[in-house]
Amino acid sequence: MRKAIVIALVAFGVLLLAAVPTSANPVEWPPVGNIIPYADIEGTSQIIKTPLGTVRIYLILAWMPLYSPATACQFSAPKPSCLDAVLVEETHYFYTTIGDSQTGMGVSFVECRIPPVVLARLTYEAVGSTTCCFYWVLPDPHSPRGRIDLVDCADRLYAGTGGALIFNPNESNCTGYSPIETSTWGKVKSLYAQ
Repeated sequence: MRKAIVIALVAFGVLLLAAVPTSANPVEWPPVGNIIPYADIEGTSQIIKTPLGTVRIYLILAWMPLYSPATACQFSAPKPSCLDAVLVEETHYFYTTIGDSQTGMGVSFVECRIPPVVLARLTYEAVGSTTCCFYWVLPDPHSPRGRIDLVDCADRLYAGTGGALIFNPNESNCTGYSPIETSTWGKVKSLYAQ
């Protein structure tokens, strides 16, 4: 019984620590990932200094493991609660797409594509001021592996990572926030199952 209580307390503590932003563990800037949200379609800027009015975010498959061509990917890019904006349009780029960025999406390129590959454009209407807000690419919540998935032209499956875009007029004053993945008590217990 004591062992179960200790495991439960440790698991709860790990969940709390993962959810707390700390300046002692800032995000490497710019956050590097396989799929990255950018402020421009060229994929050159990961910061939006004036998040007012119409704001566009481009989701780009920036690179593949072993720098191989890609055929598919699966991820999500839900609007973070710190972003004071309303999603008004999501445009997918000429590929077979299932789902959407907010609830999870899978993209098939039909043919081999060498990154960078623009996957989607998200158009938001900012309705208030937003500062120090990190917009992360996360795993698709429907993925059976619970991760960002990438597939190359030899049908090899890779675990990918998500990058981030930051909304802030002065990025030097922001400390890093880690992307938070939702979990269930059952998933936490399964980590300690014997």
